[in-house]
Amino acid sequence: MIYFFTPYSFDFKLLDAITGCMEMLNPDDWAVIMDGDTLFLQPDFGHQIQRHIENYPEAGLFTCLASRCHYKIQQVPGADMVNDSILYHKRIADKLKQGSPGVSSTITRRIAGHLMVIRKSTWDKILPVVRVTAADKQILGVDTKISNAILKSGLEIRLMSDIYLLHYCRLAEGFDYIKHIEPCTKE
Repeated sequence: MIYFFTPYSFDFKLLDAITGCMEMLNPDDWAVIMDGDTLFLQPDFGHQIQRHIENYPEAGLFTCLASRCHYKIQQVPGADMVNDSILYHKRIADKLKQGSPGVSSTITRRIAGHLMVIRKSTWDKILPVVRVTAADKQILGVDTKISNAILKSGLEIRLMSDIYLLHYCRLAEGFDYIKHIEPCTKE
């Protein structure tokens, strides 16, 4: 089964919130972990993700492209990251969906976690490493620690290039804005 989650933590402990979601799953289940400021632009998004899982069942982690992202590998070349038109981004999603459905490429570096698709048994394998490396993280950097643990364990991260999310990612405020998570940045 594939389950969809948008973890949230009132005490800014994102790793604990993700772990709480994962604890509900069986070892062969997959979790789709999404940021709260993301939006699928295709009505069959679940089937798209399922196709990737079926095509690459040994993948450690899947991610996708987004309208806004810090990492070029998860950006669509030439897309306008400051365009606030949902129709603009829907057209990009439509075009990418037509490209190579169910085909993904390997990423050999850390990713931004706007969308992470991971099997429960994989989560259990990497969690001890993530707990140690993310011990001082609350929200910022947890996705980096997860993707680094996947790579360190010898598993693949795969980019689902036919899936494109609208990711608000502080569009009006700017990438560097962190006041919305200020309590977890004062340590």
